[in-house]
Parts: sequence; structure tokens; C-alpha cells
Amino acid sequence: MNSTAIVIRHGPGTGLGTREMLDMALVLATFDCPVTVILQDDGVYWSRLPSFPEGNPLSLSGRLKSLPLYDVGPIIVHSESCDSRSVITDLGLPSTVLSTSEILDHLSTIDVILEA
Repeated sequence: MNSTAIVIRHGPGTGLGTREMLDMALVLATFDCPVTVILQDDGVYWSRLPSFPEGNPLSLSGRLKSLPLYDVGPIIVHSESCDSRSVITDLGLPSTVLSTSEILDHLSTIDVILEA
């Protein structure tokens, strides 16, 4: 089965594409496709988002927290993006903070890379 990486580069409030990408990750994992989620650039803001009410269009906390239940992983947070934005990650789920070179090493093993 092909492995897939979903790179989320947009933060909250810049569109709803992230919701669809997380849904895609969950669907792929349901069919036993290995999925990696990478939060990079403004996407690192998702790693410290508070919980929103379910009706709110930014409410992704449930989807983010369900990723490990579907064996989506690893969940990678880009360290340089966090540093440049003064973001301290607090996903409440297993994630790994990696540098650019470490992410590139990981991506070299991936078959399909999707970006939002």
C-alpha cells in the first residue's frame, strides 16, 4: 500500500481545506494506508489550538485527537516553523517535533505527498 504524507501549511482562519485534508487522512487510514501528518509554516498553529464548540468552522480538535485512533502517524510538527512563530506545541496527542532536514529524510520514504 502506498504511504501518504499530508502537509498542512495553513493555519486557522485561512480556509477550510485543512478539514478536508484531515478527513482524507482518516479515510486513507481506514483502508490501512500509512499516513503521516506534517504541520508546517502557519499549520503549526493547529498544534496549540484550544477546543472550539463543535459548530465552529475551526473545530478540528476532535479530528486531531482521533488521528492516533485510526493509526495515523507519525504526526510531525516542524521545529523551525514553531520557533519563528513562538509556538509551543500542545496537541494532547503523540506528535514529534522535527527539523527541516529530518522532515525531508522522512518524506524521502513517502510515495504520495499532499499539501494544504
